[in-house]
Amino acid sequence: MPILVETLGEFAQKRPFDGVTLGFRLHLEPKTAVLIEALMAGGARVIAMGNEGTTQFGTAEVLLDIGCEVLDRPGQGSEATAANLAQIASAEPQLILDNGAELIVACLRNSRVPLGATEETTSGAFRLREEHVGEVGFPVIVINDSPLKAIVENKHGVGESVVDTIGRVTNMSLHKKRVAVYGYGWCGRGIALYAERRGADVTVLELDPTKALEAAMDGFDVADASHVPVDANVVITATGRAGVVDLAAIQQLRDGVLLANAGHIDTEIDVEALEQSAPGVELSQSLTRHELPNGKTVFCIADGKIVNLAAYGGIGNPIEAMDLGLTLQARSLAALVAPDCGLEAGPQPVPAAVNDQIATAMLRSMSQPF
Repeated sequence: MPILVETLGEFAQKRPFDGVTLGFRLHLEPKTAVLIEALMAGGARVIAMGNEGTTQFGTAEVLLDIGCEVLDRPGQGSEATAANLAQIASAEPQLILDNGAELIVACLRNSRVPLGATEETTSGAFRLREEHVGEVGFPVIVINDSPLKAIVENKHGVGESVVDTIGRVTNMSLHKKRVAVYGYGWCGRGIALYAERRGADVTVLELDPTKALEAAMDGFDVADASHVPVDANVVITATGRAGVVDLAAIQQLRDGVLLANAGHIDTEIDVEALEQSAPGVELSQSLTRHELPNGKTVFCIADGKIVNLAAYGGIGNPIEAMDLGLTLQARSLAALVAPDCGLEAGPQPVPAAVNDQIATAMLRSMSQPF
């Protein structure tokens, strides 16, 4: 991860986070461990937790060994997640790195206002801009608003890793399979692209007519998101919204359909209702079969959790994509504590100067002088 390691070296010299407690909520795996190492090299005290089902505990043990305060423990569920969020909030961190806005919201309940925060995801940005509009009295840099993250990590990183994971878990060829992709944001764009490269026939389901037109211009079949893709062999959600594929829609899908979620929210597919209607039988790690009362069979990967991380053996996006994405996090956090920060309160994009610096660094790492 040459870009992030270069940043680590700079942080070790300049120590931008001396005296700063940083609450960290992001998937804990080897790539994000390098980010934590960089933040600690810059002087931060890091209190970290992951998302349920995505923490790699070998990585957590290494982080504990280097002095990071990791709260996750094997076997914990949603109750522990809530307790860990509250524990980080009670430490009154000056900086927050969040993934879904749950930690930011937990910290809003405390009297001490942080200096600032970063938010990784589209779903977290939705939450801050819709449910908590006007409540956030400090700057929140939305990493997913960066054009660099959109192109490199979301389109190419997520697209490639989601399609790879589906193939690995199922041993399925996508050639001439009908793949339905809900959402044509940057992640949906990438999933559609990489599924097509694997030989799939792709249908994009969208609410936004402009994005639907873009998908059509990119060569994909398009339908309104209210349409049920009854001919799909594979259904992949990538919207950042809950309840995208409900039980009524699942019951209308073709016999043998495969369901996978690529969005941050693990309720994009209503797996809970599916399980109540047709309890799953585990075929292999991360793959279950559901026999519906109407006689159809449905297969589901990782119980609807984020597929490229929660599926067994999931290692997330390619390391080059995460090198860029996690450097965006590191540089944005440094911008928040800079003496000349000057950022307004509330959710906002990554500063242009940060984007330019990292784009140039990645081009250099690819031996592309600019």
